[in-house]
Amino acid sequence: MKFALNLLATMILLSWFSSYALANDAALKSYSTQGEFEEVIQDVEDAIVNAGLNIDYRGKIGEMLDRTRKDLGGTTKIYNGAQFMQFCSARLSRRMMEADPANMGVCPYIVYVYKTTKKPGTVVVGYKRPQGAAGEASQKALNAIDTLLNAIVKEATDN
Repeated sequence: MKFALNLLATMILLSWFSSYALANDAALKSYSTQGEFEEVIQDVEDAIVNAGLNIDYRGKIGEMLDRTRKDLGGTTKIYNGAQFMQFCSARLSRRMMEADPANMGVCPYIVYVYKTTKKPGTVVVGYKRPQGAAGEASQKALNAIDTLLNAIVKEATDN
């Protein structure tokens, strides 16, 4: 049961990433760094914790794609590591949802890390940029979240 729920959550997030990216060219922001995948994952975790936040969930996208590749007719190994981490800031999320309750759809925040088979020396770290309800108060709150996520990703990649 836990496996099925994790797989469902991963599939939903993947489809959300895909549709979100199609709707907005700037939906994802990322930086590249050199290093070992596991070391960069640790750097991201440290940056999140350094910001006073807790990681709620880790999605192991790369493992899921490897595990299901043959069953789904896949012929290519895409990643040499791919994970996402989800978390929220109670302070920033409250401000965002007080501006407009519809902004709940922005939570949780997602930071992703991957290393492709085509560029084995490069690790990409990025985040889904928060896009929510219209209005000045919403935009201020969303910009604060974007600033936080960008700082976390830059700290982890030394950019």
